[in-house]
Amino acid sequence: MKFFNFLLLLCVFSSYSVEASESNYNTVKEQMFDLVFKLDKTPTEIAGLQLVLVKNGKVVFEHAEGFSSISPAGEKLPLTINHKVRIASISKLVLTLSLMTLVEDGLLSLDEDISKYLGFNLRNPNFPNRKITVKQVLAHVSSIRDNGPYFLPFGEHYQSLFEAKNLDAGRYFAAKENQGPGDYFAYSNLNFGLIAGVIENISGLRMDVFAKKVLFAPLNLDISFNVCDLYEEEYSLLATLYRKGHGGDFWDPTGPWISQVDGSEISCFYGGEKYSRSQRPDLSMLKNYQLGSNPTLFSPQGGVRASANDLAVLMKLFVGENTNDVISKQSIEMMLEPVWTYDKTIKNGDTNSDTASDNLTSVGINTAYGLSTHIIDLKEWGLTDKSHRFYGHLGSAYGLLGQFWFDPVTGDGFIALITGVGDDPEKPLSKTPLNAIEEKVLMMSLKALNYL
Repeated sequence: MKFFNFLLLLCVFSSYSVEASESNYNTVKEQMFDLVFKLDKTPTEIAGLQLVLVKNGKVVFEHAEGFSSISPAGEKLPLTINHKVRIASISKLVLTLSLMTLVEDGLLSLDEDISKYLGFNLRNPNFPNRKITVKQVLAHVSSIRDNGPYFLPFGEHYQSLFEAKNLDAGRYFAAKENQGPGDYFAYSNLNFGLIAGVIENISGLRMDVFAKKVLFAPLNLDISFNVCDLYEEEYSLLATLYRKGHGGDFWDPTGPWISQVDGSEISCFYGGEKYSRSQRPDLSMLKNYQLGSNPTLFSPQGGVRASANDLAVLMKLFVGENTNDVISKQSIEMMLEPVWTYDKTIKNGDTNSDTASDNLTSVGINTAYGLSTHIIDLKEWGLTDKSHRFYGHLGSAYGLLGQFWFDPVTGDGFIALITGVGDDPEKPLSKTPLNAIEEKVLMMSLKALNYL
């Protein structure tokens, strides 16, 4: 009789747990719905949102709200959790995962002068006797600055950006005394064209092909730096990114959603021909591409197309047991180890933005960095009483606002991809260094991880 009563209690408890879990799951879905469809519940109108929550190394929630694209007839097609979008700077973390396989194979040393792998001598002309290492480039302490274009069209050579004969070359380097290689943090997209060049020269493969071979294919991920790899059923799983306005400079909150990238026409690489979604792209011209000559073609700083579900597979390399053979635990630990930490006494970095602004009036979003890995402390953001570090990367371009955060100790994390914004997201006030809509998604996700 006692055993029967025990079984009865166990069944009741299990039933209650399932019901509570379903209720919590639906609560998060309702919150996402409100953010996308109820303007009074969101600081900034958004086109869509994909969200994946990871708990103890396992996916416990996945959902999408909003639209993936707008048909010529004006119909808004629903966004799913499997739609792929251009994930912007989260791509830097992805590219570095693939780079680390070269380190594991003994083909690359992070502390080596990057010139050894580029095929040309890279020096900051203001600090000509100091080498620039691979590690410094990955951690944005290379003294290289985004003060001009950081990608070039097909047929041009990346090396030309840094040549002394180029009158503009000096603008790509820091000049102040305390900002030489290794001294000062300034986020730079230009760094990752260099990393892509290193990959091509060592591996003998184009950067996008290499990432697919060593990382995406072994994990059974149908993602790519080359959007035209996704040509299938007219890119039915490729979502468009949107803004209301033009180019992120002019906003029209009451106007229509305007396609920013991956709309009705697709360009396989920067400066390449545009094709309609029904056209099979012609990549024959790439047969003449010289490896390492222009590794910016496929946007190594931001060009990966992936879904939140795809990124959850990559997150599992950082959390949980990581039992696969794609990348070692040691490489993961190297990526997470801080290379740079902000020191307010010497003001050794630009913490306020992802560009070199020299605005040091307050401590902002960037206070610690590993190898392409942004490190944040929720206590510093006023969100916890005790120090609680999360690792990952943000992404922001063409209307996308992406977050990829994880705690390697607890195995918890989340991926959130906003697929379009209706107004300048920096307008509404926020309590953290994030903008208000990102902060809203962060808070929602952290809270959900506590009860799912």
